[in-house]
Amino acid sequence: MKRRSFLRYTLELIVILGYLVLGVTIFTFIFQKVPFDKIFIGSLVLAIGVLEFTDYITWKYSIKMKNIQYFVGSMVSIALGIIFMIIKMDAKALCYLWGAFSIFFSLVKISTGSISLVYQPLICSVRIVLAITRIVFSILLLARTLNALNPFILFVGISLAIEAMILFIEFMIHRYQRI
Repeated sequence: MKRRSFLRYTLELIVILGYLVLGVTIFTFIFQKVPFDKIFIGSLVLAIGVLEFTDYITWKYSIKMKNIQYFVGSMVSIALGIIFMIIKMDAKALCYLWGAFSIFFSLVKISTGSISLVYQPLICSVRIVLAITRIVFSILLLARTLNALNPFILFVGISLAIEAMILFIEFMIHRYQRI
């Protein structure tokens, strides 16, 4: 019977709750019809990057070494969120940057998911499907810029909520199987 540390459980729960809180925050902003500014988008990208970095920390050492691209993607996401909040830029330029980097993040998630599919088939297959769908929405964001911003953010909220739900299921499975 393997023992897992309290810190690892805590970090996994922080990631689950973080994804859920971000998804609900996006839904609240959309239903309240609050406009999305660069501070909100920068904060969202930064928070997602921090949560992905925390998720990377919770992985086993052998999986971490094979998925170093996930670490790089989370660091780029954190840097991009800070850039969105600090640098003054046009809304269209923000959409172009976010769309391009979103395609990059999706490709990273697809490669990471395909490598780790053997270890965690449920979460990895869901992440691959969500990443492929995110590429489609990112292309729409690049093509239609401001017209596609609300649907793109809505998709991000839905994907964060789905990922939180699947991570919670994985957490419960691993917790009670003592993996």
